[in-house]
Amino acid sequence: MQFSPRLEQGFIPEAGMPRGRHVPELLRGPRRELVAGHVGRGGFLGLVLLQIHDFSLLRRVFRPEVAEALAESLAGEVDQVARERLSGFPVCFVETLEPSRVLVVLGGQAAVPEELERTAAALRLEARSRLREASVRLTGQDPEIRCGAAQVLAQGVAGLDVALIAALAEASRQAGHAGGKTVAPALREFREILELGRVRAVYQPIVNLRSGSVFAWEALARGPAGTTLASPAMLFDVAEEAGAIFALEKVCREAAIRGFAPREQGAKLFCNVHPRTLLDPAFTPGETRRLLDKYGMEPREVVLEITERHSVKDFNLFHRTLAHYRDAGYGVAVDDVGTGYSGLVSIAEIQPDFMKIDMSLVRGIDTNPVKRALLETLLTFADKVGCRMVAEGIETEAELACLIRLGVHFGQGYFLGRPADAPSQPGEACRLAITRGASQAADGSKCSLPINDLAERPHQVPLAATVGEVKQFFDGNEDIHAVAVVEAGRPEGLIMSHHLDRLLSSQYGLALFLRRDVSRIMDCSPLAVEWDTPVEVAAQAAMARDRDKLYDPILVTCRGRLSGMVSVQKILDTLACVQVEMAKGANPLTGLPGNVAIEREIARRAESARPTSFIYADLDNFKVFNDVYGFQDGDKAILMTARILGEALAAHGGPDDFVGHVGGDDFVLLCQADSVDPVCEAVVRAFAAASPALYSAEDRERGYIEGQGRDGREGRFDLLTISIGVIDCAFAVPVTMDELGLRAAAVKKYAKSRPGNSFVRDRRAPLGLVEEEARPARA
Repeated sequence: MQFSPRLEQGFIPEAGMPRGRHVPELLRGPRRELVAGHVGRGGFLGLVLLQIHDFSLLRRVFRPEVAEALAESLAGEVDQVARERLSGFPVCFVETLEPSRVLVVLGGQAAVPEELERTAAALRLEARSRLREASVRLTGQDPEIRCGAAQVLAQGVAGLDVALIAALAEASRQAGHAGGKTVAPALREFREILELGRVRAVYQPIVNLRSGSVFAWEALARGPAGTTLASPAMLFDVAEEAGAIFALEKVCREAAIRGFAPREQGAKLFCNVHPRTLLDPAFTPGETRRLLDKYGMEPREVVLEITERHSVKDFNLFHRTLAHYRDAGYGVAVDDVGTGYSGLVSIAEIQPDFMKIDMSLVRGIDTNPVKRALLETLLTFADKVGCRMVAEGIETEAELACLIRLGVHFGQGYFLGRPADAPSQPGEACRLAITRGASQAADGSKCSLPINDLAERPHQVPLAATVGEVKQFFDGNEDIHAVAVVEAGRPEGLIMSHHLDRLLSSQYGLALFLRRDVSRIMDCSPLAVEWDTPVEVAAQAAMARDRDKLYDPILVTCRGRLSGMVSVQKILDTLACVQVEMAKGANPLTGLPGNVAIEREIARRAESARPTSFIYADLDNFKVFNDVYGFQDGDKAILMTARILGEALAAHGGPDDFVGHVGGDDFVLLCQADSVDPVCEAVVRAFAAASPALYSAEDRERGYIEGQGRDGREGRFDLLTISIGVIDCAFAVPVTMDELGLRAAAVKKYAKSRPGNSFVRDRRAPLGLVEEEARPARA
């Protein structure tokens, strides 16, 4: 692409140029020479005009500054699209004629009107797609962009000015006409794609952030590679304007199901659905069911993902249609939570099974406390309504680790896996990152959370700045007391405001330092730690500094580049809060939730009437083992048991399952009823394989140890085994902790009466059933 020098420097002509200003007046200097030379050589020249429809009405309805902000966004987006997409034209530059009207001047080697028309359609579609976010934010509605295109029919350089004026008049006429919102070339291409079924599906994994396994894949539509409509945004924009959203989604859905058929057992497929598609009379459960039957799939394996980018005006009809799908077994997800039309209102109306958090909330969440607070609120909301959360757009390990610690159920993004032609598993690096994040989350009660969770955006100055500039910065920001000195993104030093004031207030201080560069007065060796350094480690390093640096902030880096700054006061406050939380709820040995947290989790499930299986695990002969081998080995046995329970639940349970440590050798797990058998069987197998290593070779060979039982009598005792009792809780009616405790004690007693590693399940009716349901169950 050949841009003029001013455009290469990011120049966009000032908005507000009068409507009467002619094109020749704008093409002066290097641009004039460029166009004249091109035309003189017999080159083809065309104009594409893009404008916001009814801009004057926007100014009246939404205030002039809102309309002008939208116009500036249009100019910027068109300029960016021209730079990125039109590099094949020997001549290409952008002019803003006036607010809301942007002109693109294109020059090629030969006169191909169809090419100009196709380029104009593509420009309009991409500019509209990019402008949508700004338009929804400013006006609450999609932008209407119209365009016109005309060839400059110049007979040599002499008639160039007249030809330019005529071409602009023709482009303006087209853009002002209703036909200016049509995309004829793209529409022809779109119809060909539909008729020939040239839509393809790619699959991006949705990963369980507890186990690291793939929970589902999202099917993403793509147009034919190398065409204008390869981008899904442009493909669906054309479909929407052509009134063919349903037809396109039908083709996309079949492509997605066809490519997903050779899947892993139990995996789900997320399919995007436009809300208006659900309101289309032709969109019936039977149509999708026939597709599933054709490729050997079941409705329970499919989740309909409804985007929030589009409004739903008829909620009654929408709910009736959605109810049909739920009754048939399909799951429902709401996409782009955090953006769009209705926000939490639409979530409350739809009551989805999954909420997909928009990448704008996920990006940089590891360094943004406001985003973390917002996501925690959404997680609480999701838990209360029985919904699971998927975080989209995860691109860094730091973001992933932060989301795991917050308790987000599932993740999706380039760091976990890029869209591919066939469903594939995440790489080893991704699985290791999830393991590390889960480990940090498990140790969170011990304050092993990374320092980055406390980091705030750093205030910084370049190494070339002068002392006077830093002084001026501090004077203008009285609440800021420290700035980092950076070079190429890396921290080189730290300047504290009180140190600077003391230096400049000394005799000759101003004369000596004010015009010198900051390297003369900065601390050249500030404390800097990587983002994943545990808080307690960073606190220890901070407290080990010289006394005059003791309360200087800590710089946080990511691969050596400055990413944040943390005050010592914030670290101390966090450590204090963690100690309080540990005292309230966490077991100090395993770090697992303790009695308070267990009771809170049971109460939360009871409040939401969520059926839950209560698993009580206890070690047999633990007292004797602890007496014979000592407390240190006893702790090893308990830690091993905690690890086995956690791994079994992560591998075979659901994302909302819970493991807690009552105390001693007693543990509690809460999970869904259909997960009980695989979880308990995995625990029994793993414990039977791992527990012999706790004993000496002699005791393993004998199969028993000698010691004193709980009754004080000496005797021989079998090696450690685990006994598991299971109780089902319906929670349809209130259940007291006493009722639960009595039932658990009885089942646990029966489990312990059986020899070896074992688990038993209470055959009585689940606790918390209504009387009418409980009576036949007892019979």
